[in-house]
Amino acid sequence: MAYLLTGGMGCIGSYVIRDLLAAGEDVVVYDFAYDLTIPKMVLTDAQIDGLTFVQGDITDLPHVLRTVQEHDIDRVIHLASWQVPACNANPPQALKIVCEGTINILEAARIFNLKRVVWASSVAVFGSPDDYNNQQILNDAPHYPKFIYGACKSLNERYAMHYFDAYGVDSIGLRFTAVYGVGRTRGMSSFTTKMIEDVAMGEPHVCPFGDDSVDWQYVEDVSESIVMACTCPTTKTRVFNIKGGIRPVKEGVAYLKKLVPDAQITLEPGVFGISWDYDATAIAKEVGFTPAYTMEQGILKTYNKFRERAGLEQIS
Repeated sequence: MAYLLTGGMGCIGSYVIRDLLAAGEDVVVYDFAYDLTIPKMVLTDAQIDGLTFVQGDITDLPHVLRTVQEHDIDRVIHLASWQVPACNANPPQALKIVCEGTINILEAARIFNLKRVVWASSVAVFGSPDDYNNQQILNDAPHYPKFIYGACKSLNERYAMHYFDAYGVDSIGLRFTAVYGVGRTRGMSSFTTKMIEDVAMGEPHVCPFGDDSVDWQYVEDVSESIVMACTCPTTKTRVFNIKGGIRPVKEGVAYLKKLVPDAQITLEPGVFGISWDYDATAIAKEVGFTPAYTMEQGILKTYNKFRERAGLEQIS
C-alpha cells in the first residue's frame, strides 16, 4: 500500500514513517519544506532514504490531488497543522491551514475513493474541567474550545462527519493529548518533553503547570494508534479520544528526580487550563488500541534517547 503522510517532517510524523517503513509500506511525505531536523532525531539515514518526499502546501488542492494520483495513494495520514500559539497569533491563516487543509484531504479521498483517511484532531476541542462539572469527558461530549486551534479542530470533526455521511469517505480522527518524546519541539504541551531533555542534558529546568495533572501520552503509542487506525475495519465512531495516562505533573518531576537525584527542576504553580481526563473506551473497543507505555516507561525511554543522541551514559 502507498501512504501519503502530510506533515511528515514533524515529531509524530517521524515515528509514523519509522513504523510504516518497518511494516514494508511505501511512504510519501507531503510537507511544506524538506527539513530533516526532527526526522534525524528519530530515523536512521536508511529510513530517511526509504521515503519519498513531495514539497507542497496543504492548502493547494490541485497539488494535493496531483500528488495522490501520481503516487497511486491508497491511504492518507493527515498530520499537517499549526499548533496553539501560531493559531492564536494568526487566526485567518489558521483557518486556511488547519481547516481548509483538512477539507482538501477529505476532498482528495472523495475524488479518488481512498480506502482511509486518518487525521489528527485534538482534545483542544473540549473545554475546561468546569465545563463538564469536573467529570471525565466522554467521547461524544460537547465541544467548548478555549483556543482558535481547538475551534478549528472542532470544525474539522464536523466536516469529517459530513464527508462520511454524504460521500462515504472513510476517515478516523484521533484526539491527541500531551504528546511527549524525542522530537516534540512545538506546541504548548511540549513542556514535558523539554523538561526531560533538560534533565538528560544536565541543565536546570523550570517546569510550569505544577498544580495540574496532565495526560502523559508517549509518542510511540501515538504512532501505534495511527497505524492501527489506518487498517482497522470501518468504525461507527468518526473521532476518538485517545489517552496515555493522567498523572500529576509533580509526579513526573518526582520520577525524573528519582532517575537523576541531582536534577535541578523548579516546579512553578499553575494549571494548563483544559481538562485532561478523557474516556478512551471507544477506541479500545472499535480500533483495539490501548497504550503500552506508562508515564515512567515513557519518561525513561525519552531520557535515554536524549542521552544516546548526545553520546552520554544511559540508565538501564
